[in-house]
Amino acid sequence: MRHHPNSVSIDFPARIEKFAAAIALWGARMNLTAHPDDPDEIAFHVTDCLMPLMLAMDDSSPFWVRFDNGREILDLGSGAGFPGLVLAAASPAHFTLVESRRKRASFLQYAVAEAQLDNVEVLVTRAEDLGTSCRYDIVTARAFGDSRDFFELARRLLKADGVALLYANPSQRLPAGLLRIPYRIPRGDTHVDRILVINKST
Repeated sequence: MRHHPNSVSIDFPARIEKFAAAIALWGARMNLTAHPDDPDEIAFHVTDCLMPLMLAMDDSSPFWVRFDNGREILDLGSGAGFPGLVLAAASPAHFTLVESRRKRASFLQYAVAEAQLDNVEVLVTRAEDLGTSCRYDIVTARAFGDSRDFFELARRLLKADGVALLYANPSQRLPAGLLRIPYRIPRGDTHVDRILVINKST
């Protein structure tokens, strides 16, 4: 069988187990995420983060973005590590996680060390303050705030033909004219509708 460029790393289960343990340890006192010690809740967030990899391996999906070796990924407002740290645990691409809140950045640095991720750098800064000397193949964000601000920031930080990728809820106000890929994931006894919103740089 041909190896798919977006296949999940064989080291992913061990890495994500250490990441989940870090969230359980830090989560309650830092409000990283709701119910940080609930495995089902963590599974929901992890599954959501992995959707680009899963969709790219589905021949019926229009999603084409690759997270293979040599790619430079920028994750804005990384917070608890969703999606940047999860994607870094699953793929060989190099990730730069941007988080302005020092305590959350400290958590990310701890989680990166615990999961032994050598493909991750954590920057303690505001996304708006990033210079343009470094350009990225992909810029990601989840729960970023104003989607228009995200796509404007991503536009100036992407390489030519780079891709901005926003995880969103169907109820969010989103810019018109962008590719939207809907998906549904389980959460407890129900399901949650989500969207990947994609804009390709020119």
